[in-house]
Amino acid sequence: MTESAAGIKKNSLLRPTLSTPFHVDFEWWKSHDHNWHVYLAGYLCESHRSFFEPGNGNQLVDSIDPETGEVFQTDQLMEILVNHCAKQEGFIQSNGALTDSVFRLFLSNGNKPLSAEEISVFINRPAETILKTLSGPRIYRGIKPL
Repeated sequence: MTESAAGIKKNSLLRPTLSTPFHVDFEWWKSHDHNWHVYLAGYLCESHRSFFEPGNGNQLVDSIDPETGEVFQTDQLMEILVNHCAKQEGFIQSNGALTDSVFRLFLSNGNKPLSAEEISVFINRPAETILKTLSGPRIYRGIKPL
């Protein structure tokens, strides 16, 4: 076994802690759920729902990283969802299912990594419960540790 393969195997055995950062791995999610686009459309605000009707397909648009100024192509649905709909009041529902609340939180913060302790503050759930749910064998909506 090579040194890099050993390092990957060793890291995969480490258990996340309360301070381990999590994020949504959209590439993982897209490869494991063929209906990801339809699912995300369900999170759109009222003013954008009619814009993304089933069958329209996903269109790419130019997006600009506000920190680096880099221009890159992104999915139009994701762009509108993250930059508009997820910023609306009431988007994060602390009384909803835990994984849904965490997913909404990551959409609203631009998918910036957060630990279970940080997530707990936003959704008002125990950090230990969040950690146990997100670090279990099942991956919910692509939410994974970094």
